[in-house]
Amino acid sequence: MNFGEKPFTSDPPHFMKRTVSFTEQTRNVFLHILTACNLRCRYCYINPEQHGTEMLSTATIQAWLETLAHDQHATNLILLGGEPTLHPDLAQIVSIARDLAYKSITIDTNGYLFNDILDKVTPSDVDTFSFSLDGASAQTNDPIRGEGSFDRCVSGIAAAKERGFGVSLIYTVSAENINDLESMTSLLPHLAIDRFFIQVIGLRGRSATLRTDNGALAQLQIAGQTWLEHIPLIAEKIAQLGIPVIYPKVYLEKQEPFACAGLVSDNYFVFPNGRVYRCPLCEDYPIHSLEFQGDKLIQVPPINEKNLFELTVPEGCVMNRIIQPDNIMYHENGTPKYKIACCILKEELDPNSSS
Repeated sequence: MNFGEKPFTSDPPHFMKRTVSFTEQTRNVFLHILTACNLRCRYCYINPEQHGTEMLSTATIQAWLETLAHDQHATNLILLGGEPTLHPDLAQIVSIARDLAYKSITIDTNGYLFNDILDKVTPSDVDTFSFSLDGASAQTNDPIRGEGSFDRCVSGIAAAKERGFGVSLIYTVSAENINDLESMTSLLPHLAIDRFFIQVIGLRGRSATLRTDNGALAQLQIAGQTWLEHIPLIAEKIAQLGIPVIYPKVYLEKQEPFACAGLVSDNYFVFPNGRVYRCPLCEDYPIHSLEFQGDKLIQVPPINEKNLFELTVPEGCVMNRIIQPDNIMYHENGTPKYKIACCILKEELDPNSSS
């Protein structure tokens, strides 16, 4: 996101808006079991040079899952790629995770659902299939994600719903699809999804290097004020359909203290080359704080991301300050005009919640 403009405060939503706080009692493991994919999305965050190109063996995945499982705290597992359904042993991997008592299992997919995965697992095995669409029509989505991807994703959602799986949908907002987001209010009731996630595009992987025809870096991120003028209000409209909506908080209110999820929560972003990050903003750089060596999870010596998390800066998120310094505007006296929230901090509108 381009944070180069002063935030705009929208009217309060009609639904109770809840900031999803960090907790030390919940662990989330985001395991990339491969980096290969059948699509080439314009903003894909996978960086083969930093994340590896291999498909993890089932034996390696089992060893890593055993290491990352926790006896005391519930652990949620999100299986990702690339496109994770390209892994021929995905159903077996799900079974392994269930045997290890992972609290929930989510499979992130582009909707192609390779290897007949829906025929090999049941809703008691997989809690949620999380799909991705970046437009309310093929005309918007397909130039971003690939020709035919809209129809395949919609068909995949219908197939998963028919079999009784929980289904969520991710919409990554960029300059190329911000104008189509409101049109999702017409599409979503037909998809019958359980949750809708709006994501901000990050300058990682392909999106950090994508260039226009004249060689300039493509401006995929939207301005901060544009985000705040549109996203909360569209999220409310979608919540009015009875669909819970989750989206990044982005800015902190003046009275809100900054908290870094890398210090106060238990998230692991694991890649096939063994790197384990605690913050997704760091994934384009070799500053991971943990790594797998065989089946052992090893602390990486300083300096790494954890050392950076401990820095206190007036801009809020230190990684945003280091990696994307042009995103922040300052007063004439050099103080920042606002603080950036941790990228993992979310707002939730849940029309089904009584609180």
